[in-house]
Parts: sequence; C-alpha cells; structure tokens
Amino acid sequence: MPKLKSRLRSGGRQARRAMLVAAAASMAAASFVAVSSARADTTDILLEQLRAKGILSPHEFHKLKLRHEHEKAAMYRRAGPPGGVIVKGPAPEYVTVCPKHICMRVGQVDVSLSGDLVFGGVETFGAHGTNNTILGGLAGAGANGSNQSYNSIQAGLLPSAIVLSLSTHQMGYDLGFTIGAYTGGSNIAPNGANANGGGSPIALGTPGIDLRQIFGTVGTPTFGTVKIGRDLGLFGSDAILNDATLLGMGSPLTTGTPGNTTLGRIGVGYVYADWIPQVTYTTPDMNGFTASIGAFTPLHAAAFGAGALDGVYTGQDVPMVQGQLKWKGAVGPGAKLTLSADGVWQHHAFDLATGSAGAIGGANDVDSWGIDGFGKVDIAGFSLVGYGYYGKGLGTTGLFYDSFDTFGNARQSYGGYVQGSYTFNKFTLGASWGVSGLKATSGDYALSPVLASELVKWNESVVGFARYQLTTWMALQGEYVHTWSTNQMGQVTYNDALWLGTAWFF
Repeated sequence: MPKLKSRLRSGGRQARRAMLVAAAASMAAASFVAVSSARADTTDILLEQLRAKGILSPHEFHKLKLRHEHEKAAMYRRAGPPGGVIVKGPAPEYVTVCPKHICMRVGQVDVSLSGDLVFGGVETFGAHGTNNTILGGLAGAGANGSNQSYNSIQAGLLPSAIVLSLSTHQMGYDLGFTIGAYTGGSNIAPNGANANGGGSPIALGTPGIDLRQIFGTVGTPTFGTVKIGRDLGLFGSDAILNDATLLGMGSPLTTGTPGNTTLGRIGVGYVYADWIPQVTYTTPDMNGFTASIGAFTPLHAAAFGAGALDGVYTGQDVPMVQGQLKWKGAVGPGAKLTLSADGVWQHHAFDLATGSAGAIGGANDVDSWGIDGFGKVDIAGFSLVGYGYYGKGLGTTGLFYDSFDTFGNARQSYGGYVQGSYTFNKFTLGASWGVSGLKATSGDYALSPVLASELVKWNESVVGFARYQLTTWMALQGEYVHTWSTNQMGQVTYNDALWLGTAWFF
C-alpha cells in the first residue's frame, strides 16, 4: 500500500506538470491572436516565470521558447510587426524602442544599441596649499596643483559611449556579444594610457576613441555564464557603478588640461576597477545570490605619484585573479538590499627586460592582494551606500599604482566612501564623503626621509549633488566638490570645484 500511494502521488505530480507544460504551449500559440502594438510579449514572460519556479525543465523551456519564436516569425511574415509595418522575406526584422535602449530583432538574433552622453561645464577654483609637495595627491586643477582657477566644457566621470550588443540562443546555449566605443570629447595627447592620456587644449586637436569594452558570453540557465574579452573588473565594480558622481564629475583632477574623464571617486574612495581582458565565470542566480571568479591579464606594479620611491615590477608569469560574492533582493515592502564582497590577487616579478626598476637588494618576487565590502539599501525614495577596502601592494587610484617601495615592501592601502540620497518626484538630492589612504614603508624612509614625508597619505573629498530627471533619457546634474590631499607629514592641499552638466542614457 505505501508503494501504491507513493506512485499515485508521483503520478499526480507528473500529471499536474504535464498539464502546466501543455497550458504554457497552448498559451504560446494563442497569444498571437491578441498581438497588439505593445512591445512586451506576455508568453515570453510566462515561460521565464515557469522556468524560474522549476515547473519547466531547461529542455522544456528552450523547446517551447524556440516554438514560440517560430510562431512569432510566421505571424510577422503574414501581418507584419506591431505598428502595422509589413516585413517581406523569411526573416522578421523590425526596430522598436525598448525601455532604455533601441533594439531590433533579426531572425533569431536580438540586436540592441545603447549609449550615453555625459558633458558639463566645470569651474575649478584655485587650489590652496600649493607650496606643499604631495606625491600622488589628487587635489588641484592644473599642473602641480596650481592655485590658478580653471574652466572647461568636458566629460564627467563617465565618458560618452555607443554600445552594440547581440544575443541569441543556439543549440541549447545563450550567446552574447558586446562592443562599446567611448570618448571624453576633449583633445588628448596620447601616452602610455592612450585615450586616457593627458589633455591637450590646442587648436586642431582631436579626442581619443576608447574601445574599452569588447566581450562575448556563453552559458545556460543551469550552468551559469562564461565571459571572455575585455570588460569592467570585479574588484571595486559595485563601488564605481553606484557612485552618484558617475552621472557628474566628482573630483576634477585636471580642469586646466581636461582629459578623457574626471576622477569621480577614483582615488578618493576606491581603487579603479578598470577595464581588463578576462575570462570570468558567473553562477546562475540562486535566490538573488551569485558568485563570480575570473582570470585577468596581469598589470604592472607601476609608479604613479611616488616616483623615485617606487619599485616597478613588470614581469608577470600567472594571471591576476579576481572574485566576487553578491546578493541582491527585497527585504521588505518597497525595500531592496544589495551586498557584495570582492577579492583580487596578483603575483609580480622583477624583470629588467620589460622595464622593472628598484628592488635594491630587495625582493624580486612580490604579491599584491586586496579585499572589499559593499552595501546598498533603497527604501521609500532613500538610497544609502557604504563601501570599504583594504590591501597590501594594492596601490592607490589605479590597480598597483605606487604599490611597492624600491626594496619590494608592499605599501598598505585602505579607504572607502559613504553616500546618501533622497529622490522625490523627478528630483534627487544627495551627498557623499570618501577617502583613499596609502601608508609609507620603512623602506621609503630609509631611501629618502624627505620624499617619504611628501608621499600622499590621504586623498579625500566631499560631494554635494542635485539631479533633475528632465525626460526618460535626459537628466541634469549639479555638484559642488571639495577635494583635499594630505602627505605623510600632515601638509594639506585642497581645492573646490563646481559642475553643471547633463547625462543622457538610452
């Protein structure tokens, strides 16, 4: 009898599952009778929900999805896409405005075009304390922290961009391809940083084209996704993506010779995540939780502001490794929470053939590492962000900048930022404070007590901002920014800046 009851229960579950699958298939066919000018497809949403609840297996989902796409294609050939435009030929091709970008369906390939425009006027007022030498200091708008005031019309933290993405489903795999071209719009004097080189405000100049993003993805709903190509790194990614100055300016750096972008909170709250060639695996979403790990092109441990104090390591025989743990979900009515933690590690080797310098009787092989934590809560129009990081040999401003002394001793890096904002109607008001610190080593003082005392200890800033969402695409943002730098002996340089600009996203 127990076995009979078990079989009956199992049979009941299978029957109910079969009925749901059949119902989904019937709705997929019936939905075409009611196709209107709406762009959203109810059947696609239903299939996604049935898969998410586990009612449809991955095989059943992809089978029904493919059938649904074929039926849509047949209908478009007969009646045309929403809007009444008749499409001739075997493949349905139509252009429509998606919620935040422009998209096109070509056969079984989804094509989307998105982009942004971030431009504004900057007035940076004369820096104070310019007689103080701060190696690696970020306060100042012109060369050597000049006390001259400067003005420019330029890009903010985020350069303007056009991004093309393709996605399709083939033989059970979800495939994607993305390429993004970015530009700050200001004349550039190329150097080792290429489009991120110094500005060159002279006639007949041209801006740099920054092809910072090109990658492909392959995956399945049950396996997860593998990304290969160049994209934003994992370490510190949530810090910059949730920085409110991404829509504005933050710390300006060089208004006198505007470059590709401003700093935002790069070097004054976090180390730049950067766009790095990588192979990264991300798990499927498990009730809001995801994990990612990747192998990245290793970067040099380079001199930035410390100059003669720096050990430069240019030999890398293994990839950089980065990882991320992340959870995102609702924690109550109208309340959302995001938590993440990242890690980064890289091995460096002393290699004269590729430009290494320093290591005077010191280490020829060194390691860099860093960890961070991020949290964001959104509730009833309020948004609060907190971020912090710590590392050794991590560097400051950019990954592994000023990270080691000439003896191979790793400098300690630390910092973070807090940010709060409130959105009502179309207005957002907010403020943030952040700091990035670097600790001089005993080797720095042994080499040169004077230079060690002048090495930057902290770069800090306070930002107040106001934003008005004029249209779905266009926002206006104003900022007032106070940035100051402190060296190891406590001397300070500071400056103030005003930004009035616009950010467009489509």
